[in-house]
Amino acid sequence: MIKKRIGIFGGTFQPIHNGHLLLAEHALKVLSLDKVLFVIDRIPPHKEISGGASTDERVALLNLAVSGNESFVPETMELSREGKSYSFDTLTELHERMPDAELFFLMGSDMLRSFSTWYKPEGISRLATLVCTERAGQNGGEAQTALELKQKYGTNVILLDSVSDLSSTEIRNRVFKALPINGLVPPSVSHEIYYRGLYQPDSIRTMYDILQRSIPDKRMHHTAGVVETAIRLAFENNVDPEKARLAALLHDCAKYLSNDELMKRSTDPFPVLPVLHAEVGAQIAAELYGVTDPEILQAIRLHTTGDSDMTDLDKVIYLADMIEPSRNYPGVEELRKITCLNDAVLLALKRTLKYIEESGSTVHPATIRALNDLGGLK
Repeated sequence: MIKKRIGIFGGTFQPIHNGHLLLAEHALKVLSLDKVLFVIDRIPPHKEISGGASTDERVALLNLAVSGNESFVPETMELSREGKSYSFDTLTELHERMPDAELFFLMGSDMLRSFSTWYKPEGISRLATLVCTERAGQNGGEAQTALELKQKYGTNVILLDSVSDLSSTEIRNRVFKALPINGLVPPSVSHEIYYRGLYQPDSIRTMYDILQRSIPDKRMHHTAGVVETAIRLAFENNVDPEKARLAALLHDCAKYLSNDELMKRSTDPFPVLPVLHAEVGAQIAAELYGVTDPEILQAIRLHTTGDSDMTDLDKVIYLADMIEPSRNYPGVEELRKITCLNDAVLLALKRTLKYIEESGSTVHPATIRALNDLGGLK
């Protein structure tokens, strides 16, 4: 009977990222594994969990990351165990569950070097082969450590080339600073991070809590897409990403006020009801969310109409609202491919004008001013 070869990849996954997935794919291929179990830690004994995501949120991100890959299996067994999450206990339970399987325990070089300090290292060595990734382009001493562990505990260690130096700390830091994470985590994980408001400064998390109580879940998903897209566009166009994050987060904060309330609040001399939530949204952002930056408030106010003399921040929010990932209308892919911010905004404005005219709706004068300013009506 051929033994199944099972990879065990434990971690806090705070959050899971493409580096984790690349390592698992590499081990799966090189070691001819049948599956890789992603064992999410409850309380890891070697480090504190930090970063702002709850256990349920970490599990949700893990499930999204491995969805669709039959070789990757999320494993939550440690979450139901009291006390700290010891690898020996986990491997013992897995061995009892799969007595005929050969277990391969994946880890980084830092973990290998500290292995002697772990709970029952000799027991772990009996239960599994350690699989360690070597530091890229460095001599981290992994081979010497492996030899020492072999002599001391009889540990079998397989060394693999490093496939990524990406870390969860880097992801959290980038999200905190409003820097893009596209390409660093799966798209579904990125969206969930922005949808849930994970790893954000406390002030932003507070705004998320207020906003999620005032707009429907579907609109919150749209907002998350706008935040993610605005951060990327800001980074690409040298716009302050923190201002872009805040304007994007609050751009639809007045979307679900009643028509009467919108009309009552509006000071627009030419009020057009379908776009009034932008003007009123700027008011709400100031009153309820405490936003005082005039550039952010203007970006919220102009996100539906544009206007003359738009700043690059205004353009970023206007365009992000038009092309965020959940948008699905004819021509959106063309807009997404345009790398020049002005060109993309101009085309978006032209299409908006055409749509409004064809539907028989009223065009706001600010949209005409924006088109004139960008040369679109000349």
